[in-house]
Amino acid sequence: METAFYLAMGWCGTKYPGWWKRFWRSPPPPPDPEPWWTIALIGIGLVAGAAGGLFFSNAIAENQFFAGQNAVASGLFAFGTANVITGIASAFKD
Repeated sequence: METAFYLAMGWCGTKYPGWWKRFWRSPPPPPDPEPWWTIALIGIGLVAGAAGGLFFSNAIAENQFFAGQNAVASGLFAFGTANVITGIASAFKD
């Protein structure tokens, strides 16, 4: 269940393609006829979320600061990891 939670947080943390263009107030681009890049970003987000959550969970296993909050803290770290990794990956698309 813990791994499924990290995968879900990785999926939720995945940046959508073209997320950085909203800062320039340009109109949204038309949908891509080949959605493979979007599918690849979701896959990258899943892997990054699972890896980030598992690594963080193992790192704080004996830490008293996170006592009773291991799943929540690791889930947030999984979300953040997926957000950063997919943000960087999607920036290189265009």
